[in-house]
Amino acid sequence: MSSTTLSTLLPHGLSSENVLAALHNHDLMIRTLCPSLISYAFESGNPSTQATYIVTDKKPIGQQTTYKLTLTNVASGVNSLVNAKPPVGILTIAGRWRVDNGHLVEDVEIDGNFMMQKMAKGNVEKTHPVQHSLLLQQARA
Repeated sequence: MSSTTLSTLLPHGLSSENVLAALHNHDLMIRTLCPSLISYAFESGNPSTQATYIVTDKKPIGQQTTYKLTLTNVASGVNSLVNAKPPVGILTIAGRWRVDNGHLVEDVEIDGNFMMQKMAKGNVEKTHPVQHSLLLQQARA
């Protein structure tokens, strides 16, 4: 299993409450986490607490992919769980998004074969800082 932590300072004047509201907005989270989103559909659960979605988007290599995304609202943020089945094996990406001490902090654990872990971790470290910025911009709106 591979892990990484990303932290982004909240912009001056942006309250933790606004960021928490953005984290709890599943539509906003899906659109932020999937910048090349093609479509998504509610599968099960309750969008105000925990829900699973079927997401189709394009990955950085340009390939279309479909996977399950479960978002669970918690008091300090949201937990995300991606369950994907790419051609080379199963990939699970678990994220814990929290508002902590003036920062948006994301702890990510990646499970899959060695090659998938390495690719996914590189992708997370490259793309998630941009996702943090987009989410914080939306939290201001």
